[in-house]
Amino acid sequence: MLIRQWMSKNVTTLNHQARLGDAARLFTTRLISMLPVLKGGDLVGIVTDRDVKNASPSKVLSLDDTEVAQMLDSVEIASVMSSPVLTIPLDRTVTEAAAMMLKHSISGLPVLDKRGRVGGVISKGDVFRCYVSFTGVANEGQVFAFRLLDKPGVVQNVTNIIQKSGGRLLSILTSFDDSEPRFRDVFIHTFNLKPEKFENLRTKFYHSGELYYAADMSQGIRSFY
Repeated sequence: MLIRQWMSKNVTTLNHQARLGDAARLFTTRLISMLPVLKGGDLVGIVTDRDVKNASPSKVLSLDDTEVAQMLDSVEIASVMSSPVLTIPLDRTVTEAAAMMLKHSISGLPVLDKRGRVGGVISKGDVFRCYVSFTGVANEGQVFAFRLLDKPGVVQNVTNIIQKSGGRLLSILTSFDDSEPRFRDVFIHTFNLKPEKFENLRTKFYHSGELYYAADMSQGIRSFY
């Protein structure tokens, strides 16, 4: 899940001498949420659609569109941009980018190449696309969620049982964050399981005491335990 595979590469930027109105027009006409601000090719700031909204005249002033545009064109972009800018190198992973966005409560990051120039932008939307792709949720199929004792081979034992029943593995996600000590949460997404095979596996895993969620999205079946 490298950033370079999921980032937006055709980046719309602003010159550091631009006006707030320039940013407003770009946000209106393009599907973007941030604009890197460049000076001589170097990143000096960033402007988001929220920055434009916060700096725009209040609707209670009852200004017409022409007056609003004139006011926005009178504001230098440097006065509203964020600087210095949080960035991430091109050789990092999507999960590292997501962690930075979460930590700093931001919606995206400029991605810098080896020369320190803007090579792309990764947004929350790009992270979501990556997550959906790697989990396989768009392919429906079946999901099993387990709380397993953290010991060697325990995940492989479960996946072997699924595969022997005809299921093909789409993704395996594991986490220790909300698990009890010595346990891990494991989420397995499969497809190609026939309905009767899914029911057999659900019953078998339930009686093992390790299953806490099972779903066959192709049938609309979901169960918590």
